[in-house]
Order: sequence, then structure tokens, then C-alpha cells
Amino acid sequence: MARRDGRSGWRGPTIHEVAELAGVGPATVDRVLNNRPNVREATRQRVRAAYDKLRLEITQAEPLQVALFCESGASFNATMDAAVQTVHRTLAGVDIRGSYALTNVLDPQVFASGLLEAGKTAGGALVVAREHPAINGAIRQLRRAGKPVVCLTTDLPSSRRNTYVGNDQHAAGSVAAQLIGHALSRKDQRILLVMSAAFRCQKERELGFRRVLRTVFPHLRIEERVISDDVPASTQAQLTGHFDTHGVPQAIYNVAGANRGVAWALEQTGRAQSVIFVGHELTPVSQQLLTSGTMDYVVSHDFVAELSQAVRWIEDFYKGVTSDPPPSPILLHTRYNCGL
Repeated sequence: MARRDGRSGWRGPTIHEVAELAGVGPATVDRVLNNRPNVREATRQRVRAAYDKLRLEITQAEPLQVALFCESGASFNATMDAAVQTVHRTLAGVDIRGSYALTNVLDPQVFASGLLEAGKTAGGALVVAREHPAINGAIRQLRRAGKPVVCLTTDLPSSRRNTYVGNDQHAAGSVAAQLIGHALSRKDQRILLVMSAAFRCQKERELGFRRVLRTVFPHLRIEERVISDDVPASTQAQLTGHFDTHGVPQAIYNVAGANRGVAWALEQTGRAQSVIFVGHELTPVSQQLLTSGTMDYVVSHDFVAELSQAVRWIEDFYKGVTSDPPPSPILLHTRYNCGL
């Protein structure tokens, strides 16, 4: 990757290498490095970050290999992968290898086997997954092998992972309850909960949601939960059947994925603009639903910041510095502040 100038002995990345990492053209890199105008500030920062990363890697040994194993819906997985690419452009000396599984087709045994195999050869592992004995067992084996493991977004404390990076999900569910409680009128109204697999984050969100409704908005009641598979089409079908039997509720809180499926079902009823719809994770899909007015609020977090924090935690682990990070900020998005 490095290039040597025969006259000065200086070693550094080439313009083409910087352009490839930053995702821009060589001409843009040339303008940035020579402080020429007509470059957006965000692009200028991205180019300089890529240049700094490549320069640092020239003087470093082999990069820290990090195995990321992520289980979720397609939209979440794509957003996490985009965060990985961003972190690659900004953090020097790190190589994150992502492996993504869809919730509806996940085989926990296969997922756990892949995590264990990749984690043993990597410097550390990042995990986004449901609670399952096989997955917890793989993490315990990695810990016994001296490999650091960090859980992202959803915790697995019984796996004996090193630490967790993400929101306080109980608080995130409480935020959702506050939003829905104030949006509905002061009379008996129904709220539908949508969940999917055994993710700890979903359980914690539900607990926080129920606590706030019970203590602050006791006049509101929760219908039975609808269990989806995080696939939009089947989630739409399940909700359509529920609406046909029980009617359309005044609000829906989706603690899981497949926000698009919930939206499709609401649009079928013709009441997408009147039902309060709150969900999680700002992705291109939920951004579009906010902009259209189908979703009212998205409770989310900064994927890039959390991923960077988790990688830095693994780096600090090898320096002998370990401590549990505080919960990451809970972000609230509406149609007016949902830019990605």
C-alpha cells in the first residue's frame, strides 16, 4: 500500500489508494490534499480521514482483525454494514470482517459455529444476536481462549461477554411510551406491540414501555403482542389478520424490525396517517417511512459511533485498560430530522 519517493525517502499512500478508501475520485483527493476549493466539507473530512488512516497504517504492524457477527433483519444488517465501511475509512489499524444473518432464517447452531471459528483467529469479536444457548456457549469459549467479545445493540450478559455497547434499552422503551402516551387522548385507547425473536433488547424495551404506561398513562391498554419474523411481507400478513379480527389500534409500538411490513398493513387500512406508529433503528427504510408520515417516531442510536467505541474497547483490552462504557445516547427521529 505504501509508496516511497526516491528523492526524499517519504513513504505515504497514493492518491488512488486514498480515493478508493474514501469512495471519491482521484481528482477530488488531489483538490483536498492541495487545499483547492469546490469540495464539500463533508467530503473534505472524509478524504482527510482516509489519508490519515492510510498514513498511520504504513508505520503499524498487521491491523487488528475484528470479527463482527450480526443477526437481524435485512435493513438493520445493511445499515450495520454501511457503518463498518465508514469505520474502515476512519479508524487506522483495524480490519472488521462482517458476517450477517437474517433473523427469519437463522440457525443458531450454524451462527455460533461461525462465530467461534472466526473469533478464535481474530483479535476480538463483536456480536449482535438473540439469546440462545449455542450463541452464549460460543462466546464463553472465546472468552476462555482469551478473546475479547463485545455485544452491540442487544446484550448477552449470561454469555459472560466482556462488555456491552449500546442504548439502555429499558430507557429506550420508556421513551416510546412517553411519546405514545402524550400523542393519544386522555381516554381508554389500545396500543399494539410487535415483537420478533428472543432479543434481549426487545424484552427490555417492552419492560420500559409497560412500566411508563402503568405508572404515567394507566388509562391506555396494550393489546396482545403480535410476534413477527422481521420479514416485511409476512409481518404485513400477520398484522392484516390481526386488524381483521380485532380492529385497528390507535397506536403501534414495534420493538422489532420489519417496520416496512407494519407500514404496509397500516396503509391497507387507509389509516396510516392517523395511527401513531413508533419503532426503532434509523435505516433507509424507516427514514422513508418517517418522511412519508407513516411512521411518527423512530428511537435509534448512532451505529458508527457505537461500532467505533466497541473497536476501541478491544484495542484498549490489549493495552490492559478495561471498563464498562456508559450507555450510548438515545436518538429520537421525526420526519424533520431523519437524515442519514
